[in-house]
Amino acid sequence: MPALSPPAKILVTGANGFVGCWVVYLLLEAGYAVRATVRTSDKACALTDHIVSKYSLELSAGGAFECVVVPDITAEDAFDESLNGVQGVVHTATPVTFHLDDPAEYIGPAVKGTLGILHSAAKHTSVKRIVITSSISAVADIVRPPAQTVVRTEDDWNDDSVKIVAKIGHAATGIDKYSTSKVKSERAAWNFYEENRHTLSYDLSVVAPAWIFGPLQDDPSSPAGITSVSMQLAWTQMFSVPAPPAAFPSDIFNYVHVRDVAEMHMRMLNTEDAGGKRFLASAGACSFQDWYDAANTLGDGRLLGLQKLHPPRAPRPEGEEEDVPAHTVFSGKRAERELGFVYTPLAETVRDVVEDFDGRGWLKHLET
Repeated sequence: MPALSPPAKILVTGANGFVGCWVVYLLLEAGYAVRATVRTSDKACALTDHIVSKYSLELSAGGAFECVVVPDITAEDAFDESLNGVQGVVHTATPVTFHLDDPAEYIGPAVKGTLGILHSAAKHTSVKRIVITSSISAVADIVRPPAQTVVRTEDDWNDDSVKIVAKIGHAATGIDKYSTSKVKSERAAWNFYEENRHTLSYDLSVVAPAWIFGPLQDDPSSPAGITSVSMQLAWTQMFSVPAPPAAFPSDIFNYVHVRDVAEMHMRMLNTEDAGGKRFLASAGACSFQDWYDAANTLGDGRLLGLQKLHPPRAPRPEGEEEDVPAHTVFSGKRAERELGFVYTPLAETVRDVVEDFDGRGWLKHLET
């Protein structure tokens, strides 16, 4: 299918979410028209006010931005009307929580919402590409470390979590339930696409991001109002007092800047060869000790209390290599090779998180 260039109209689902809001912003900045979907009229008003006030009236003028309500993404034909006149879709809407009891509460909305937009788009010949937001949790286990360090790519699937949920159901961890929903919804999308690709006007692409960090696009009044799971982790693991007793999600995890995730979605809309492909979005593996050390090198006096919470890494004798625990590396190299993608390094990602939290007045407890 042809690449979609500005001023093509793009439907963005889950547009008030952490990734969705960033996608909306970058698309508008690049000159695309955006139709955003949210689940309530209150959220539609809030998102519209946010776009108009934070990114200037010009971004929303002339029909470049509109927000519509899709109250239930699992309902039959939920997206039919919102797809009128649309050339591309970025589907980010999905339950992102680890605290539901019933696995069906994760799996049902994820699968039905994803298949629903694919079915609705099949009725609109104007749609040329759909980009779905998946997760590295659909690729491999994101919590339990492997016996030895292993590299995972776009060819891998997290069948372990699916088997665990099938075996123990409600007793499975929230992360296993969530991961299963991502596996099942993404596989359902690819199956639908492969079975119908010869009759569809669009092709399909998938972005599977690592743990996503970066500035918040919405304006929570306090850290308790952060809705992004990854950014809740960043706050808890780095800045909450007292410090948590153990690292989560694991000693070593994979990260990516939220701006990079949004940029990759846009690249997959405007790159012809991205059609029919799956891309991991991962800048690399790290630990929160790497984050503490990066934050402590900012050197501007804002984080004097951070070293008390999280002492610097002990220096190693010359020539001694760091003993890194076995971990999974989710390789983002396909995007580097095929999209020319350059990931934001860890130090810059940490700086952006610190500056965002500090700008909200949330780090005053670390100044002394």
